[in-house]
Amino acid sequence: MKLRRSALILLLASLSALAHADTATLVQTALTSRQPALIEFGAETCSQCKRMKVVLDGISQRYQGRAHVVQVNVNRDKAVTRQFKIMVIPTLVFFDAKGKEVGRTYGFMDEVKVAKKLHELGAR
Repeated sequence: MKLRRSALILLLASLSALAHADTATLVQTALTSRQPALIEFGAETCSQCKRMKVVLDGISQRYQGRAHVVQVNVNRDKAVTRQFKIMVIPTLVFFDAKGKEVGRTYGFMDEVKVAKKLHELGAR
């Protein structure tokens, strides 16, 4: 799915009645920042998602100020999950500094691979 920043902002603005912390974080970090972003869609009951959480917590600290990492709970943010057409968890969606989706991965991804992808997107 390749949507431009404005299309995503309009989409998420239309979901304002459903908005809460996760959606607000998604909007703030993935769409308005001028830094690469990684959005992980997962759930608390998913074993691979629990493993990803550990990886992403480390990545978030490592790339603080250089990239944004957002974790979206598919059980709480159902509208956003549907809009991004998330069918498998965990799904990692990567955005460049312009807010354009540049890639997705499905399932567990180790810290080295996530770091490499963020580095390729300019998070140095």
